[in-house]
Amino acid sequence: MYMAHERRRYILRLLEQRKHIRSSSLAQELGVTDETIRTDLVALQQRGLLQRVHGGARYIPPMAHNPECASQRLDSQLAQLIIPHIPAHARVYLEPGVISMAIIAHLGELPCSIVTNSPDIMRALAPPAIPQTLICTGGTLSKHEKLLESEAARQNLQVDIAILCPHAISPRNIAYRSPLRALWAQTATQSAARTILAAPSHHLGIQAEHSIPCTPYLLVTEDNLPPEFHNIPVQTVPYISPDSFTTGDAFDY
Repeated sequence: MYMAHERRRYILRLLEQRKHIRSSSLAQELGVTDETIRTDLVALQQRGLLQRVHGGARYIPPMAHNPECASQRLDSQLAQLIIPHIPAHARVYLEPGVISMAIIAHLGELPCSIVTNSPDIMRALAPPAIPQTLICTGGTLSKHEKLLESEAARQNLQVDIAILCPHAISPRNIAYRSPLRALWAQTATQSAARTILAAPSHHLGIQAEHSIPCTPYLLVTEDNLPPEFHNIPVQTVPYISPDSFTTGDAFDY
């Protein structure tokens, strides 16, 4: 059963892909009542994220003057830069984060396999409308860190690309507030032929407790890079002030 914020994330992902959805089809797909979907659409419309129409809703591109939409817009922009770096049929490691959710929304029909130990990402990829293959690492759920942990799964992790969303990035290291996320990120970078880091620019040049070496990598971020990152391979989107970011559940980095 999907929680309200999980349903609404999914609705937004479908709208980004399809531009229009019908309430009755969505209710059937998610296994909820038409009234539940109507409540979700009303809530999302109040936040300026969609427009309700007869029988469903249509997509509205997020506007930068709306703080919640500005955050989501940055996620979407970063995701769109990453998608061309994912070859067809690649095995891609994705860790938790709103940017990862945006990447899923922009995959479209790209044939690839997503490898993850994040229950949130598993739920996002589980509906039949999402065509990508989902590979769950398995393990015991750490409820505090919201990750599955299995030493055997880590030792046998095989991916082509690791897409990471660290809490802190330096030219040669990345860091996390979670020791388990750092451990999995280290394993993923050692397994992958290529590592892509995606984060808002205010994650650059800061510190977090659990640091691991990470080089080389492609950095996807905003265009106000600190000087020490000028020699790093990078793709950028226009800068959005950190004051625009929302720290709520659906937009937590």
